[in-house]
Amino acid sequence: VEFLLGNLFSTPVGQCLKKATDESLQSEDWTLNMEIGDIINETEEGPKDAIRALKKRLNGNRNYREVMLALTVLETCVKNCGHRFHILVSNRDFIDGVLVKIISPKNNPPTIVQDKEDLDFPHIHLLCDCGHSLTYSGLQPKLSK
Repeated sequence: VEFLLGNLFSTPVGQCLKKATDESLQSEDWTLNMEIGDIINETEEGPKDAIRALKKRLNGNRNYREVMLALTVLETCVKNCGHRFHILVSNRDFIDGVLVKIISPKNNPPTIVQDKEDLDFPHIHLLCDCGHSLTYSGLQPKLSK
């Protein structure tokens, strides 16, 4: 699939996300995390590019450090980005295809990922709950420009 979309980390937001989730970071780079949010808010393709890069970083990644940093970036973006990003994050594809897989016991995630997901990311949980509620009610939010 990546060959159809190109390198997901080659976009401006993808490049920042790759740096912000690099396992060699000693702690979160809040300046970079906020820059990611700015790119998402200020560019037409920012929200879609960010979601694609986050999916790439989170799906099947067994490096819990990168996963935790990516979840922190996601939480920062949920808090600071607008409607266009929120619609994509609350989409069933992202919730079930990415977030649920990260914490699902059947995928045997590291305990720290399960614990952190439950404790430190309330905004992600709120969006997941809203997305599930809308989906199970037969509604699917539409992305508007």
